[in-house]
Amino acid sequence: MSDGTSFLNERNLIIIGQRFNSDIIAREAAEAAARWLRDEAALAGYGFGIAVRTRYEEDRAKHEALRVARSQAVATKRKSYADRDKEVSSAWAWVDRVKSTIRVESLTDNKLSTDLEAAVPRDDAGLEAGIQALARLLTSCKDRLGADAQVDQRLAETSTLVEGLSSSPGLVHTNSSQTMTDTAQIDLLDGKLYVWIRELNKAGRCAIRNGHLQVPPQDYVFHHLKHSGRATPAQPTPAPVQQPATGA
Repeated sequence: MSDGTSFLNERNLIIIGQRFNSDIIAREAAEAAARWLRDEAALAGYGFGIAVRTRYEEDRAKHEALRVARSQAVATKRKSYADRDKEVSSAWAWVDRVKSTIRVESLTDNKLSTDLEAAVPRDDAGLEAGIQALARLLTSCKDRLGADAQVDQRLAETSTLVEGLSSSPGLVHTNSSQTMTDTAQIDLLDGKLYVWIRELNKAGRCAIRNGHLQVPPQDYVFHHLKHSGRATPAQPTPAPVQQPATGA
């Protein structure tokens, strides 16, 4: 299991697992297991045959056992996840507003455009540093922005956002050392399962592209997990179907 060229040790996997609700991981993992079993003949040629699936199922069984045996840790994490998601969603909304505000000026300023590109965070892990970088950039071009751009308001929000992210639940679960240990173990299995499913999805899409697997590409994506705390765009409401007029 790998993420690009980065080796995923236990600490990396725990950090990944902290991002996700254990209950949703379990649901996603169960559905992935069913797809894997169904399509194993094709997936085996991409490294996801029965031997690898056996290792996956061992991790899934450990995860389920932890969820059952350590309900307090799971409940603590469930609340931590909800709180963390709220903090991260607010931070991404701030980034979107500031990025859009600065971008108006950066369209005709190459240096500002380059600095903006460098400051915008790429994922949840870069949010705290990204907000601080964007705040410095916003301060530097404040005089070029209109009075109604709400620059002072955005800058005043920075410290609260950074503080919320730095103390976001998921890193500090509880003062109880035993529950912290339990939750770290659950985080580790959450992270392992997430990476298993992510890599399975990649392999499945490769098999589909190459004509070795005849299923919809949408089968091999995450169905319940968000990759980020960023708000999910609302889906447009379909237009009502117009019925043909009938004669009197």
